[in-house]
Amino acid sequence: MLKYSNRGFYENRLYHLGFNHFQKIGPMRLKRIEELFPSLADAWRADSQGLIEAGLNPKISEEFVVWRKTFNLNGIPDILEKKQINYCTWSETDYPEMLKEISVPPPILYYRGNLADPHDRKRLSVVGSRRPTAYAEKISATLLSIVATAGIEIVSGLALGVDTLAHCAALKAQGRTLAVLGSGLNDNCLYPRANRRLAADIISSGGAIISEFPPDMPPYKQNFPQRNRIISGLSSCTLVVEARGKSGALITANYALEQNRDVLAIPGNIFSDLSTGPNQLIKAGARVVTGAEDILENFQIGLKKKTIRAGENNNHRPNNKVEAIVYDLIKRATARAEVITADEIIKKTELDTATINSTLSILEISGLAKNTGSGYALN
Repeated sequence: MLKYSNRGFYENRLYHLGFNHFQKIGPMRLKRIEELFPSLADAWRADSQGLIEAGLNPKISEEFVVWRKTFNLNGIPDILEKKQINYCTWSETDYPEMLKEISVPPPILYYRGNLADPHDRKRLSVVGSRRPTAYAEKISATLLSIVATAGIEIVSGLALGVDTLAHCAALKAQGRTLAVLGSGLNDNCLYPRANRRLAADIISSGGAIISEFPPDMPPYKQNFPQRNRIISGLSSCTLVVEARGKSGALITANYALEQNRDVLAIPGNIFSDLSTGPNQLIKAGARVVTGAEDILENFQIGLKKKTIRAGENNNHRPNNKVEAIVYDLIKRATARAEVITADEIIKKTELDTATINSTLSILEISGLAKNTGSGYALN
């Protein structure tokens, strides 16, 4: 990247903001402009012919020159400061090192929160379905909690589903997590709206929400495939939990492969559409993940002790035979990352409804089981 004097450094930052707000000049074009002009300030002031000579097509060059006349560039830094939005450019030392290595890095990163050490390579990107099953919920609650506790940052996209589960697992383990958005970082642009509180929690816990788009950019559909290269680019490996055969999660996995990063996948039920993506990746050579140790090995970290799996609390002593039977059925369902309904328990045990319901109530009151709304599982 180009080097600048102190004055030139701050000018460079300012003109990066300007070019970023004109979305028809993307990373590849901007890279060409930086190479051909003495500075971004010169490029910003250039006439349309000079921009054409730098590789812009005539139509975009003319549009830029017209747009530039009405754009209040000097007012943008004050707006960002008021909204507590920071930014760094690809020519600065606090720009994430791993992101500089990909073929098309974003020229500018906006962020709210703390980007932390730009040289840190202990990050895991996690992607998957927006409608995860209980299986994905258990994967997140167990494996990702262990990974976060080991000091590995979790990167995802703040979407509903697996993304949310991954961020929440990191927060619950008091780890750091980064969310890469497909919209701007202004409060009214954060997407999805349901995860605005989660975004605030990520920031307050020491993590960050990140975007390459101007702060007032709405969550346009075309933004999300583009942002996926950043999700994978920030990490040394990407984990696919659940995904259909054609999905955003697989777009991210393909970006990871193009970026020469490792791809990990959770194997799933061959009869489930949500297992199609991970199982295809495994057939293509992705690393199979059957436990947290498989993920930690990629970071040359070993488990120091055996991890207790969810539902393996062996301290429980049933009060009677019926409670022992019901507890065992719930335990078996939990081990399969499933839930079991009261009707299913009644059918399997052939006991009366009143007995089963009272037993389930006792297990709930004791804190041993929970009603998830769709069935029972162990706490």
